[in-house]
Amino acid sequence: MDLNVNWSRNGEVLIARPEGRIYSSNYLDWQSALEAGIGRDDKALLVDFTQVPYLSSAGLRVLLTIAKQFTEPGRAFAICQLPRTVRKVLAASGFDRVVTVYESEAEAVAAIAGGEAADA
Repeated sequence: MDLNVNWSRNGEVLIARPEGRIYSSNYLDWQSALEAGIGRDDKALLVDFTQVPYLSSAGLRVLLTIAKQFTEPGRAFAICQLPRTVRKVLAASGFDRVVTVYESEAEAVAAIAGGEAADA
């Protein structure tokens, strides 16, 4: 399956919804898709992993690179709806202690919009 990223907004929160497996062979496509979808004025990014059955360490590095763009005051980065396989990768790497993880998109948007999201 090819990697695709669908974009939407919920208020001021930009939401990326990747679809497909993120391997070391397509992580540059993942990075390009994320970078292309984020505008200079975007202050909050939520990545919804509902449709990502696998995330490699290379894909995780891309996510960390993107998260760093949202560390300034007034900016927020979070991820949500992690399938069990992706959750295991994040837990094993400690990444789930670096960024805020939410169970649902609604919970994440409410927290980010309310300024409760932790900095990445």
